[in-house]
Amino acid sequence: MGKRAQRRLMMVWLPLGGILAVGGYLLVTGQRLHLYQALPLLLLACPLMHLFLHRHHGGQQDHGDDD
Repeated sequence: MGKRAQRRLMMVWLPLGGILAVGGYLLVTGQRLHLYQALPLLLLACPLMHLFLHRHHGGQQDHGDDD
């Protein structure tokens, strides 16, 4: 990759990263109450998904390969 291509990438990704950083900061500071309200749901999502989505894995193996 040449220096010209690297410069082009920097001209795109650097401002985009800055915009995302500022937008994320504003989202967190402005919507803090909503984030705190959703935090228990986010923390429970992983255990609940594990409980409900992985319950059928034990002892049920597919033995039939009919190729």
